[in-house]
Amino acid sequence: MRWIASLVVLALVSPIASAGAISAQFNSGFGGVSWGMSLGALVGMLPGGEHHFSTAPGDRVYIVRNDDPIYGVPRENGQIQYHFGADNEVESIALSLPYERREQVMEALIGMFGAYARVHEEGTARIYTWQPDRDIVLGVRASRNPTYGILEVWIRHVGSDGSSSRSKQACR
Repeated sequence: MRWIASLVVLALVSPIASAGAISAQFNSGFGGVSWGMSLGALVGMLPGGEHHFSTAPGDRVYIVRNDDPIYGVPRENGQIQYHFGADNEVESIALSLPYERREQVMEALIGMFGAYARVHEEGTARIYTWQPDRDIVLGVRASRNPTYGILEVWIRHVGSDGSSSRSKQACR
């Protein structure tokens, strides 16, 4: 009888505990851009972006315009930032959203992946991070002050050893 009761409890809890696997969504990258893609391959795939220096280990970020919604949340006038690691390969991807969409994007991400594991403040930002899933870390970085607010969803790929680098601090 206990065995049957245990199975029933497991069946009821399992869907709640697996709200959505982050690694299943982002293990190969995002939007057709794979982790480890070279700058040349990325520019060939998404020409016309802007090149900027960055605090990422590769000292480079490539930014492209992209208004595609994320999980049903509109991203009008959006951008995607591709941050490069020391080997000059894509290691982090950040999607900008209008600050007014903060609650909507948080609800969508919580609905997909469950509750975030940590929230902390760094400078003028509040950073929400989900529990790392295999080699993927998901986070949201939002201005604490809504005046001229900034909102970004960060997806980053970490080494299998869990190593961290400067650009990964956005989602730590």
